[in-house]
Amino acid sequence: MNVRHAALFLGVCLLPVSVVFAQDADAVAPKAAPWALNRDGSVTPAHADAKVVPATPPPAGLYVAMGDSITYGVGIKENCGAFPTHPVDIASYCPEGQSYAILTALALRKAGIAGHFMNLGIGGAHVERIIADELPYLPAEATLVTVYIGTNDSRVVKNLKHSIADVVTQYEEHFDQLLEMIHARAPKARIVLINFPNEKYLAATYNFPDEVLPRFDATSQLLAQFINAHYPKYAVVDTICDPHSYDVALLYKGGVHPNEAGAALLADEVVKVILAKTPPAPPTHCTWYDAATAGELIHRP
Repeated sequence: MNVRHAALFLGVCLLPVSVVFAQDADAVAPKAAPWALNRDGSVTPAHADAKVVPATPPPAGLYVAMGDSITYGVGIKENCGAFPTHPVDIASYCPEGQSYAILTALALRKAGIAGHFMNLGIGGAHVERIIADELPYLPAEATLVTVYIGTNDSRVVKNLKHSIADVVTQYEEHFDQLLEMIHARAPKARIVLINFPNEKYLAATYNFPDEVLPRFDATSQLLAQFINAHYPKYAVVDTICDPHSYDVALLYKGGVHPNEAGAALLADEVVKVILAKTPPAPPTHCTWYDAATAGELIHRP
């Protein structure tokens, strides 16, 4: 056998081996997330071309969750991080996920509403940061977008130098700007809004000075009323009047983020609103605030 034939023979023998190795590698689901979590809560893609190929084609539809750390899944043991570079088939990528956004995505996939998912939530985000750092990743083909933002915006008033009026006005202007930009970027997307709990009653504020609590109360209610006023153009998921939002047994340490049990309840409410033929109007008044059971539930010292 001459050198040329030997080389050809060697190449033919090695080719099937390399193909087998490639197939084995593709068959193993990636363990590491295709992004890096920065100290400020933002994400940086580790591999711009990272892809997850589902075993079977998922149903049509792309659900995108936008928001802050609650959407990202802080405090949830299995949140699989965010997916800023590309949509994924959540059933293949994160079937054991427990954040509200992932549980919502899994339920929507099961219902045949949306097979692909992106979680753009960033820890510590204000509404302006959604516009700057999340909106650029929103695909034009998105069919459903949930927006859950406001907790960090309302907490700005803990600094007495910031007036409630200024904080509320800035939030309202940027919030409506965000909605317009979502429509422009993903014109076929249905947008569902989620209001946020009243900061005054969250366990995280137990040790705040007394003069701050009324400011939290006023700002949270004003911003929730503003979000609710977008109904019926947009479906609204209520959390501010839901007692579960304040139950310490459903909150992660720190008293802001829902734990796994709290996230499951929130996901149930989000899915109900999304699937409802006629989404219910958000409540105009939280009757439980004045109820005798409120103090028993909140356990404020």
